[in-house]
This record gives sequence, C-alpha cells and structure tokens, in this order.
Amino acid sequence: MRIAVIPGDGIGKEVVPAALPALTALCETFGLPLSYDVLDWGADTWLATGVGLPDGAVERLPRTYDAVLLGALGDPRIPDMAHGREILLGLRRGLDLYVNHRPVVLDSGVIDIYRENTQGLYAGVGGSVTRSGSVTVAIDESVHTRAAVEDFVRYCLRRLRDDGRRKVTLVHKSNAVPNTGRLWQDVFRRELTAFPELTGSEEYVDAFCYHLVRDPSPYEGVLASSLFGDIISDIGAALMGGLGLAAGASVCPETHFALFEPVHGSAPDIAGKGIANPYATLMCLALMLDHFGHGAPADLLRTCVREAARGATATPDIGGHGTTDLFMDTVLTLLDHHRPARRASPPA
Repeated sequence: MRIAVIPGDGIGKEVVPAALPALTALCETFGLPLSYDVLDWGADTWLATGVGLPDGAVERLPRTYDAVLLGALGDPRIPDMAHGREILLGLRRGLDLYVNHRPVVLDSGVIDIYRENTQGLYAGVGGSVTRSGSVTVAIDESVHTRAAVEDFVRYCLRRLRDDGRRKVTLVHKSNAVPNTGRLWQDVFRRELTAFPELTGSEEYVDAFCYHLVRDPSPYEGVLASSLFGDIISDIGAALMGGLGLAAGASVCPETHFALFEPVHGSAPDIAGKGIANPYATLMCLALMLDHFGHGAPADLLRTCVREAARGATATPDIGGHGTTDLFMDTVLTLLDHHRPARRASPPA
C-alpha cells in the first residue's frame, strides 16, 4: 500500500499523525507492505505560496500512490475556503472520485450512504455579478449527465448486493426539482431491474431526513446526489454520536484509486488543545484496509477503536476524559492485546 498523507489544517494535523501508528502496527502484525509520504498541502502552504493543489499533482498521485489519507481542510485565515476547494474538489474531479461512501454505524445496524461526488451543485458551474463590492446576482447550476448517474447507481447497487444488503433507497427532490429528479428516478428504476436481490424505494429528501431522525432502522443502503448526500450523511453522523465518529471514502471504481477522509472538518475551535478525536481517522484507515482487500486487520482495528471509545481515555466529545494521545495509547494497547497469534512455521 502506497499512501499519500495530507494532514491539512486544524485538527487534521493532530489526528492524522496520531492515527498512523495504528496502521503501521496492523501492517506489521499481518505482514502487509506499507509506505507513505506526508504532503504539506493546506492553509499554511496556500498562505505562503498561493498554491493549494500543485501543478501536475492530479497526474502524479495515481502514478505514485494507491490512495490518499486526508485529515481536514479549513482555516479561519482563509474564510472563503479557496484552498480547500482547490485541493479537495480538485482531487475529486481530477481523479474522478465519483463515488463517496459514508457508512453510518448504529445500534440498529449499518446504513451505507452513497453520495455522487462530482456533479450536481458541486459541479462548479455558475458565477456571480458584483457591483460596488456586493454580489447582486449569484448562480450555481446543478448539472448531471446520464452517463455519470448510470455509472454511479450501477456501482452502488452492485456494492450493496455484494455486501449482502437487501434494501436500497433513492433520495431525491423530483417534486420541486423535476429535471434532475426525473433523471435520477429513471436511471435508478432501470438499473434496479438488474439486481433482483435488492428491493428499491424512493423518498423526497426532506421526508427522508425526517424519517432518518425518527427511526433509522428501516434503511440499509441510500443513494443520493452530491448536496443531498452531504447533508444526510452529516445527520447520520449526528445519530452515531457526532462528526468525530464519521468516516468517508471517495472512490473511482475504474482505477480503484481512493481518497479517505474523516467527515469532521478542521475544527479550529479545538485545534491545538490536544483533545481532537482520532476515531473517524482510524475508521478511515479501516475503510482503506477494506478497500485493499485486508478485511481481517480492518475488523480488528474497528473492534479496538470501539472498545477504546467506551473507556475513560476517550476524548471529551464522546464522554471521556482523555486526550488525543491517551486515546491512541489505548487503541495501540488493545491492538497489541487482541492481535492474532502468529502461526508456527511448518517443520523443515
């Protein structure tokens, strides 16, 4: 596994370095090859050089690495998030990471939320008219192509079926946004016919959010466009216990290249205090291990992280009294305690 590590800004520069020893420990235990390089892309570099995503980065990354681990982007010194859009959206579009997977882990089960990652209102199509320093007209276009929606829906349905899911819900707003809504409905209904193992349903996004908060148990797989998926996955994170617990993966199925990032953002209000929760970053590492086909170490990591989260060394956002480092010390101790016994070598 060759990984490009981008700690980024705020607590990203705390939770990513803290979590990486867990990945190293797992690779040593299971005999997995691993190498990574840390890239200093973020607010500090932007303010010093005016560069967010270096020239040629999109071409070099898939030639050199298999995945990216991104901590967080966002800095009060750059209030318009120009550097974050250039880096994150540049990577999503440039690497065609059109499938975003954000699992929501609840007592009632796991809801796999799949969000289209490159089109819709995040396509970057639009503009504004400014007079006397004030924006007087602002336009952001929601753009979807049938080919992209088909690729996304087909991949997600296949993943859900292969993962043993039985129900899938399309979230849209065709009553108020009929053109893109009908496109999504038409593609979903047509593609679903090739997956008889799945029972499909459709909900308007506002009704879905209401039902998700009241009772998430009926949902297994959820498909949505970029904006709707962004919003409902954050609601899912709240149901889990907070943004500090939510992990995400952005994937290009054709190249298998992927970017993994916690959902929590840079959290400047707690940056530098040593209490940032590395839970979501660790779960990103578990998703990464799954992505590379290493299910056993991924499951072990999840088990140890959840056990650590129930103890006193958990960070304050989830009810503990620990720090980032104390939480990680507990995780590493549990990984060592629960690691599988090495098989004895056969006699010569």
